[in-house]
Amino acid sequence: MPNDHDFIDIKNIKCIEANPSGWVSSLFIEYGVLIGYIPIVYWRVKGTKHTFTIPMQRLDFLSSGNYKKHFEKTLELFRDDYIEWSKQSFVLDWMKEYEQQFNKFILF
Repeated sequence: MPNDHDFIDIKNIKCIEANPSGWVSSLFIEYGVLIGYIPIVYWRVKGTKHTFTIPMQRLDFLSSGNYKKHFEKTLELFRDDYIEWSKQSFVLDWMKEYEQQFNKFILF
């Protein structure tokens, strides 16, 4: 079920270094805003296709403007799920997609 977005329609893509617990160091996050009726922040780990999305207003509320902290916390929670999927041997096709995209980034 990875949500892939090619970022071609997002202008002013930013890249920041992040250090979520349980992930390789020198991890980079690409993110940008797609302006529409509701501005949405699209972000992903550089080198993957899976795109996380969150309404900008919600992100601002949750992060108090510290996007890096929000990205790191989300990735730490995502890692917990990933480890559970690995215990099941990534049995479903969508789990295998995540394994292929994130196996070089997540530490066990």
